[in-house]
Amino acid sequence: MTEKENPDEIEQRVYNEQVSLLYTGSVYRPALHVLSAAVVLLIIHKHVNPFYAYTWVFMLLGLNVYRLFDIYKIKKTLHQPINFKIIHKRYALCAGLLGLIYGLGFIFFFNQLPDLNQLYLMTLIVMLIPAGLVSFVSDKYSFNFYFFSMAIPVISRIFAEGKVEYFYMGITGVAFLLIVRKLYVWNHNVLEDAIRIKFENEQLLTTLQGINSRLSDLAVIDELTQIANRKSLDESLEREWLRAKRLRTPISMMMIDIDCFKQYNDEFGHVKGDECLVYIADFLKHNLNRSGDFVARYGGEEFCIIMPDTNLDGSRRCAESIHTGVRELKISNPGSSVSKYVTISIGLASALPGMNDNYMDLIYTSDKALYKAKNDGRNIIRSMDALEKNPKPQLVV
Repeated sequence: MTEKENPDEIEQRVYNEQVSLLYTGSVYRPALHVLSAAVVLLIIHKHVNPFYAYTWVFMLLGLNVYRLFDIYKIKKTLHQPINFKIIHKRYALCAGLLGLIYGLGFIFFFNQLPDLNQLYLMTLIVMLIPAGLVSFVSDKYSFNFYFFSMAIPVISRIFAEGKVEYFYMGITGVAFLLIVRKLYVWNHNVLEDAIRIKFENEQLLTTLQGINSRLSDLAVIDELTQIANRKSLDESLEREWLRAKRLRTPISMMMIDIDCFKQYNDEFGHVKGDECLVYIADFLKHNLNRSGDFVARYGGEEFCIIMPDTNLDGSRRCAESIHTGVRELKISNPGSSVSKYVTISIGLASALPGMNDNYMDLIYTSDKALYKAKNDGRNIIRSMDALEKNPKPQLVV
């Protein structure tokens, strides 16, 4: 399961996403300001000294060409590790300079224009101010730098005219700016919340996937020994049985029981008994004959190993190795009637599955061989060839 992100990590991801949106959504916006510069030049060129007019236009063009290249360059690196604070500051500074160029240009040109051209210029400003609401909706700093750098000089210049009609125009402008500002805050908060919810949902989904994965593991893993449980054993055996039937290859099973385990629990307690089961399970898991072999806890102190592509002789060699290995672990068991150490009894069965055979036959036969090993004194191996040819019991359906 993945570790849950803390609130600071979520906020950092929200911040990075907001800065990314500035760049991914702004490729064509500098081009619109180039068009805006052309419109302003048409409004003022007959009434303003050409040097000042073109100086202003070149300042606006230069800034937006720089913005265009910066956006293009940063956009290609957004999916790489970058310092979002640095590119954020650069973007916000450019936004502030953009608003300031418009605002100062308005102050400088306004008095030199006839009334109709003043109206044209103010109409353009009225369009440019709320345009920032869309352009900078993901970042309040960029919007504020752009908005106030443009709005404050414009409103100040209107009120500075000292005429009644300009005073009312200024009041109307302030009301307009307040509305735009309010709309921006609402839109920005909605977008920020949406981004935060997106990352919180991703985190929740990852957590749920981790929980589901863990639950899936718990469904097939024995909680104590951390090897496969009986359910997983049945599924694996059925799958390997069908494979053996299809390929006409042998399959073997080893049923294992820890001898005198009750006496071990009586001597050392159930906590130590659980530790012994875990130790034996770990030994079995790391001492399988081949990578395709499969070990599971069958129940209580019993374990089971499935050995695909293995005949009875091969399973016997593997059983002898495991039987000797457990004894050499020298786990003390003073209450045992067969050894002073923990030992195991093993029952072996092998089959070449026919069309009408069932994998439960293998379980039944290996269990019967284990039963014989226990009856014959424990701490030994018995295989199916040592069994009497008794018929299987009939199951009541």
